[in-house]
Amino acid sequence: MTRIRLDIQYKGTSFEGWQKQKASKLPTLQGLLEELLSKIYNQPIRVLGSGRTDAGTHARNQVAHCDLPDVPENLRYKLNRLLPAGVSIQKVSQVPSDFHALASATGKTYIYRIWNHPVSNPFLEELSLWVPNPLDLDRLNSYGEVFLGTHDFKSFQTRGTPVPSTIRTLNRSLWRVRRPHLIEYQVQGDGFLKQMVRNLVGLQLYAHRKNLPPEALKSILEAKDRTKAKDTAPAHGLFLWKVHY
Repeated sequence: MTRIRLDIQYKGTSFEGWQKQKASKLPTLQGLLEELLSKIYNQPIRVLGSGRTDAGTHARNQVAHCDLPDVPENLRYKLNRLLPAGVSIQKVSQVPSDFHALASATGKTYIYRIWNHPVSNPFLEELSLWVPNPLDLDRLNSYGEVFLGTHDFKSFQTRGTPVPSTIRTLNRSLWRVRRPHLIEYQVQGDGFLKQMVRNLVGLQLYAHRKNLPPEALKSILEAKDRTKAKDTAPAHGLFLWKVHY
């Protein structure tokens, strides 16, 4: 068997998230890829991703791996011909047998996009959160700096699969203007808890609305209590931007 790495892009609003589920209204990315590869090879093929993205969350660079009996040169072409709109395989590459899309990753970068204008943008409504009131980037960046470094992010973990530790290290947490009226929150770290980025964004936007000082966010971080961290930002503004190896 040959271990293969798949680099994948998808529009999350077309799918019920990454992880395969027994019953869902929309297809899942993992389920879809396993189904197509199993048909191509006429045997069960398991596909493992670098992590789970929620329903509605997009990916510019999701990485997955699988073990295949052989690898035709046109595998990327075959898969892209069979995949529905909203997802594409950007790259198919052979990797060492010990490569693991999740365990081998050293970190991830996420981006959360906000359309900040009094009038909504119909072309971006599935790819960004619309916030009609003006956002102060200096204030938002004073919030983002609170989360830099190594902390226990339990206050930002949505309940789900238990993890050995809720301590994570963030080496980037900043807000910037991507282009007029399109604002991005960029966050990079060694790993992320369930819905952690959406919870970080939700709290910062809440703090902005309430004109809270950065110290208030620091207190919430140190509380290690999910009930203190307020809102969860909607999934459709979030992009898994890059998986680092």
